[in-house]
Parts: sequence; C-alpha cells; structure tokens
Amino acid sequence: MAKEYKTLTFEDTLQGRTDMAKQIDFLSNQGWELKSKEISQQGWDASKTACLGCLFFPLALLGKKNNIITVIMERPAVENN
Repeated sequence: MAKEYKTLTFEDTLQGRTDMAKQIDFLSNQGWELKSKEISQQGWDASKTACLGCLFFPLALLGKKNNIITVIMERPAVENN
C-alpha cells in the first residue's frame, strides 16, 4: 500500500506553535497522521551578527535566527482508477 507524505515547517515561536497545532488538527480531520516532529536550529544571521558585533560584542549574540519546527504528516495514498 502506497503512502503519501506532507512536510510542513513552522517557526519555534508562540504564533508558530499555534499555527502548527491548528494545521495538525485540520490535516488530522482529513485522514493525515502525525509521523514526525523535529525542532532544528537555524544558526546565525551573518549580516545581523556582524553589525551587532561591530557595535558591541555581546549584542552579536542577538543575531541568532529562530528555530524551526519540521512536521511530517502521513496518510494512505488515494488511488485513482
């Protein structure tokens, strides 16, 4: 039996988590099942870090990008005959 997958990404913020919960509920009602959820670091924004570092070194730490949440949804593939 074939499976269908959908990958969604959201920012790891309060608004992003709210959007993620709504989207998961919406897709669950359409037969999708949550297969995987992972939080990833995005590293540093080079331009923001360099500018802040020129002003004051500890401010360079504010150049970090928000984490993202990657969600993978799965459902049986719909066959067209």
